[in-house]
Amino acid sequence: MSRSGCISGTMLRGFRRLPNVLTTPRRLPPIGPAPGWRRAAIMLAAASCAAFALAGCAGGTDSVTGGSFWAQPGKYDFLKCPDLAKQSMAESTREKELVSLMERANQSSAGPVVNFMVYDADLQQARANLALLQKTSREKGCDNLVPSARGARSK
Repeated sequence: MSRSGCISGTMLRGFRRLPNVLTTPRRLPPIGPAPGWRRAAIMLAAASCAAFALAGCAGGTDSVTGGSFWAQPGKYDFLKCPDLAKQSMAESTREKELVSLMERANQSSAGPVVNFMVYDADLQQARANLALLQKTSREKGCDNLVPSARGARSK
């Protein structure tokens, strides 16, 4: 092909600067802290101190949310005393079942991991529901949360 050909012209044009690219030294950025790092560190420290100070005023999640994280406030407000007793028995049975499952899972080597990943949230929710049931029954003036024998026979 001739020198004015398309392929040879572009190849020569592109490779002319190749030796300059390989031989010219590149400037590296300076090693050390970037400019303005002290200001960023001071701002980060101030923000973390403010967050810790405000977290101390919160007094836990119960004071912020008005109840437990796991139970819905007012969930049992419209139930009557016998219905509260039935719900309490069901939640108590669920809690006992979860505790027995957790004890059985603890016998294996991966038991604590399984307990944390599978059963812990359900157990927390069952216990929070039981606490909410007890609180609601106290507010309504219910004597106890055990359903009467008459209600159990009518099933």
